[in-house]
Amino acid sequence: MAEKTDSRDMVIIHSVFRRELRLAPDMVRAVPDGDTTRSGVVSEHLTDLLDLLHHHHEGEDQLLWPKLRERAAEFTDLFDSMDADHGSIGSSIDAVQSALRDWSGTADRAHGDRLAEALDALLPPLVDHLDREEERILPLVDQLLTPEEWGELGARGFGLLPPQKAMIVLGQMAEDTPEENWDVFFSHLPEPVQQAYTTIGAPAYLDYVGTVRR
Repeated sequence: MAEKTDSRDMVIIHSVFRRELRLAPDMVRAVPDGDTTRSGVVSEHLTDLLDLLHHHHEGEDQLLWPKLRERAAEFTDLFDSMDADHGSIGSSIDAVQSALRDWSGTADRAHGDRLAEALDALLPPLVDHLDREEERILPLVDQLLTPEEWGELGARGFGLLPPQKAMIVLGQMAEDTPEENWDVFFSHLPEPVQQAYTTIGAPAYLDYVGTVRR
């Protein structure tokens, strides 16, 4: 029996964006005015998170939407709306990144407030987009894409990450994921990656969380 496509790994990465971007505004507001050491830590965390989100959407634009448009033309309006979301969310990400550049090296309170407000503005439309993607798009993925085609999307995303950052992303993915879903996802990772995460990545992520969320 042919292996079926299982898109639950998309839900796992979506949970990272929901959680981390929900925490981000208060993380910025908690940085003391002028504390550039702390703003540097938070800025690196946010930069990595926004880069991950950008590459996630870019991967969908390149590897997902064209296949779905070809194989499910009756859902063109849905795909158009998801494309439009990527454009508007991209503009919101640009606004966050601009505010982040102003704040990172100064930890200036006014710049921090602007950054926190930009993060607040990004979250609701992003969550709405992720919710609709899980409700409307992933069932189509499971029906219309092969496991190999679906795997290309995840491989592309992880391939863009340096090994150390990939370990952190795996930790972020594991944090809120039900054990059953995590076990399925983890079992599909290459064995060297599984070993590296178990021995190095998971402990490193605990240290990372302790530093970033203190």
